Amino acid sequence: MGRFLYNEQRRLEERRISFNVAALKDAAEKYVGHGKITCLQKLAEGGFNRVFLLTSEDGFQAIAKIPYSITVPKKYTTASEVATTDLLRSKGVPVPRIFGWSADANNPVGVEYIIMEKASGIPLETRWFDLSKHERHYLVTSLVDIEKKLFDIPFGNFGSIYYKSDLPPDLQLDLYMSDTDPVMVSQDERFCIGPTTDYMFWYGQRADLDTSRGPWKTPKDYLISIGKREYEWTERYGRSRPMKFPHVVHFEAINSPNEHIRYLNQYMEVAPYLLGSESHTDLSCPLLRHPDWQHATLLPLLLATGHPPMFQSPDQPPPKTLEKPSLPDNYDSLDPEQKSQADELYRRRTLFYIYMAFNGGLNKKHLSGMKDPRVLLSQHLVGRAEKQWSGDFFSLKGALIRIYENWHLFNAHLSEPLPCPVSFTQSEVDAYYEQEPTWFEMNGLVEYWKSELGGLGDDGWVRTEAYEDTLKKSTELKQVLLEGSDTPEEERCVEEQWPFQDHEE
Repeated sequence: MGRFLYNEQRRLEERRISFNVAALKDAAEKYVGHGKITCLQKLAEGGFNRVFLLTSEDGFQAIAKIPYSITVPKKYTTASEVATTDLLRSKGVPVPRIFGWSADANNPVGVEYIIMEKASGIPLETRWFDLSKHERHYLVTSLVDIEKKLFDIPFGNFGSIYYKSDLPPDLQLDLYMSDTDPVMVSQDERFCIGPTTDYMFWYGQRADLDTSRGPWKTPKDYLISIGKREYEWTERYGRSRPMKFPHVVHFEAINSPNEHIRYLNQYMEVAPYLLGSESHTDLSCPLLRHPDWQHATLLPLLLATGHPPMFQSPDQPPPKTLEKPSLPDNYDSLDPEQKSQADELYRRRTLFYIYMAFNGGLNKKHLSGMKDPRVLLSQHLVGRAEKQWSGDFFSLKGALIRIYENWHLFNAHLSEPLPCPVSFTQSEVDAYYEQEPTWFEMNGLVEYWKSELGGLGDDGWVRTEAYEDTLKKSTELKQVLLEGSDTPEEERCVEEQWPFQDHEE
């Protein structure tokens, strides 16, 4: 359970839900089939759901997930999660069984809900550092094997997965590629690809935009839709915004959305060429992106490939060749603290190594994607283009400059080479790189503050038991900065824009 360090009242309002408890128990009894529900207790607060533990009279336990009032898109989110889970379970992916569900809030419970199997086991984070080398290797092999199952599904279009019965025909595209084994097509005839459940296509005022939300037949259509969505939102709702603290100390205080719109236009000029000329390359194939099965979306492999956080390289940039890591030659002469640091670096490098090695043996398509030099450049660009305007156009500009400077990598995959669709003068490039270290330093400073505050979430979430201590630390950090301010203007920035206090959104 947790609380929010700032803007807590708003976050609580967003998460407030009312439903008929007795009706939820009745539904669970009907779907689970283990007699009366004798206990219903809140288990967790997710990013988009409240999760309850249901216990039957015979001791059997199940999970009920109820989306918050802010969870969008309505109906689609629940319907797609259920269909996605069902499809993956049929492919051997270890996901919970769905007992029952409703994507229509007009039911006796009064809200959408999913009643599902309770996953066995314990969170990996509670045992990770106690695992033996053999156990870690087994875990990585198991993870790569699951990923391989996802890579082997021949999805044919882009969007989210649904049962055909949940969508009108005009919002359905085929689940699989046209040359897929007819037996597989027949087995999964009840599924289709429909509109994306990606939160950023539906959140807030975006629900009112006349923009494409899929499904899409080509990766180009999907990439362009991101730019059009953000262009329309920024043009309609964007306003001049102050640069956030601490960046405001070193950069222009107030920024106009016009610059952001300019760079979104440039993004849309570049986007069609990120995947080259061939329509069926590995990087253009749809792959299910699954930070959570809720909001799961089929994206081009170009955007979905990458390392899970625990397997990312501690070295930046990552090594270009795969060499088995080792402890430093002078390890035995290091003091205890230095040995601890060397051990941690060795552990992280080893995880990166074995993840890459197992992909090389079990999932070559993923390994090829991770090694393609276009991937990180493209992911960086799309990641900046899809973010809502908040006063920062610097990040998107930098991503475009890197595409411009590395255009030869993309040209090599075009049927006919062409000049980069966007250009920057040398003075623009030099000015950007002169400022970039400071920008990254400010980003790093914010991350340092978050770590000092116990790993504070982006929305200010902290564990309930850590709330008072975190609030105290935040106040102390702010006071240190106030006392260290060199000018009244800098002091005012700290006082008014300290990021971990209530603020306008």
